[in-house]
Parts: sequence; C-alpha cells; structure tokens
Amino acid sequence: MKGHLQASRVLEIVPLTLVFAFAAATASAHEAWLLTPAEIEALVAEPMPALFASHLWLGVAAVIGAALTMIALIAEDRLRPHEQRIAAPLLAGATAVGPMLLRFGMAIMLVLAGTGGLPRHGTALWVEPTLLVPDMQLGLVFGWDWLAAAQIILALALAVGLLARPAGALLIGLSFLGMMLFGAPFLAYAPHFAAPGLILMLSGGGAMSLDRRLGLDDVLLPSPAALKVGWRLSQILVGAGFLYLAIAFKLTQPTLLIAILDHGNLPTFGMPQPVVALIMTGIEIICGALLIVGRLTRPVALAIIAAITTLAVGLGETPLFHANLYGIMVFLLMAGPALPDARVSFAGYRRAAT
Repeated sequence: MKGHLQASRVLEIVPLTLVFAFAAATASAHEAWLLTPAEIEALVAEPMPALFASHLWLGVAAVIGAALTMIALIAEDRLRPHEQRIAAPLLAGATAVGPMLLRFGMAIMLVLAGTGGLPRHGTALWVEPTLLVPDMQLGLVFGWDWLAAAQIILALALAVGLLARPAGALLIGLSFLGMMLFGAPFLAYAPHFAAPGLILMLSGGGAMSLDRRLGLDDVLLPSPAALKVGWRLSQILVGAGFLYLAIAFKLTQPTLLIAILDHGNLPTFGMPQPVVALIMTGIEIICGALLIVGRLTRPVALAIIAAITTLAVGLGETPLFHANLYGIMVFLLMAGPALPDARVSFAGYRRAAT
C-alpha cells in the first residue's frame, strides 16, 4: 500500500515535467537584463544548438530528470520526520521573520525600479524608471510615468510594515497592470511579484512592522481555510513562473543562456556549454514543477537560493535583481509546505514533530 502511495505521488510530477519539457513557446527572456537588444536579436537568429534540437537527447534528459525526481520524492517521504525536527526552529519564526524579509526584499526592488536604480544592461543608472524589473521601462508606455512615484510610496509602506496586507494586494495589482501595459513579455515576471503580494496578504507584516506596533496586524486576517488555499496558490504561482522562464526562454532560446554563461566565464567543469545550459534548464523545470505540486518545498527553496547566488557571483551582477526571489525562497524555507497560522501555538507542531 505504501509503495502504491509513493508511486501515485511520483506520477503527480513526472507527466508534468515531461509535458512542460516539450511544449515551449518563444518569448523574450529576462536575460534581457544582462544582454543588449542588439545582442539578443543576433543570438535569437543563431541556429539552435544540436543538443537542444535533438528529441533523442531531450528525451534522455527528461528520463534522467524524472528518475532523479522520483528518488527525491521517495527520500522526502522517508525523511519527513527528520525534516520536521530539524526545521522546527525555522517554522517557529516563519510568521514573524518570513514576512519581514519579504517586505524588505520587495521594498528594495520597488524603490530601485521607481528611481531607475536597477537598469538593464547598457542603460545608465538613475535615468530610466521601470515597472518592477529592469527591462520594463516606463518611458515606453505613454502617460504612466506616475507609476515611478507610486512604486516608491509602496516601497516605503512595505519597508515600515504599514498596512502590509493591502500593500500585498497592490503588488498583485501591479503584476496585472504590467501585463496590461507591456503585454506578453511581462508574463515572465508577473507570477514572481504576484506571489509575494499574496503571501503578504496571508501573513501580514511580520516582525518590525508598524502594523504589529499599532495593533493593525489583525486587519483583514484570513481564515485558516483561506490561509491554506492561499499558501498553496502562492507556491503554484512561484513554480509556474520558473516553469515558464525555463521553457519559454532557456529551452527554446538556449543561445541567450549560453551567451550569458560565456560572458560570465562561469565554470563548466569540463562540459560543453550547451550541456551546462540543458542541466540548468532541467533543474529549473523540476524545481518549478515540484513547487506546483507542493513537494520538497524546503530543498527546492535551498536549491534556488544556491542557483541564483551562484549566477549572481559568477556574472558579477547585483543580487538585488532577484531580491523578490530571495524573499520568497527564504519564506518557503522557513514555512515549508504549509504556512502556520499565527493564531495557533507552535507547541502543537513541536509535539507532532517529536
């Protein structure tokens, strides 16, 4: 019976991984932050590397990824009691520290976007305000310059933790507004900004917030049922964002990723760059799919933190490009698969873990 349960859980993820691995569509990539428009145009026109054009090798890669995922899922089932015991101190502070770090990360990105302090490659600092990310320049959409000031105001509210839940709702609104203003290209970013907004709506401002100091933390407090559904939805949003990025950009436009690897002189450990690019793509697909089905939440969060940190160091880019992802991943690392209700004592979880 136990074997059948494990097999059914494996089947949750394997078809999803395989489907997304072969169903990509072309789009413009967030690699635009690190490459100039001329470089992107030239790279997209280049022929697909043979490895990415081969159904045989992509199929082999998918089988290997599915096998590794199966092993990891079985290991999660067997090691869950140990994970709960080790992660108990993290979970204890999830509803306090998690929201605080997420607020700070989002505040940094918003204020830099509003002031032009996080420009894409080739753009001068403090010149072009953007909407949330470096390549969505407000100068390209007539009449929406006021969004620069709006982002700065929202950043200040998040930094001090004032009305954090309404501020989270505004973050979700900015994500949808970005898709309205910039169209399909903004879809690459929307889930990773809507998810932090949803999480803040669920958790409130956390530690070091004016909401707690002023007794406003209970305003718009979600019910336990809404908390459970909302936390799963936030994981799905984050996972779907990674799947979209991996498939629409890395899998179908690998020349962009290979160019970034080449520019950054990142170590390849003797492997050809297309092989490294395919491994990176596979990891992102698997991590995204696991988040969607709510499995291996903490290991995936650790893997993504390690991946974006390695890339930032190797490419010499600022980690502030991904401050939103750092905030989300640290929160996922602390809370795990289920966000605890701040109204419930942590003692019950500690007893369950032991």
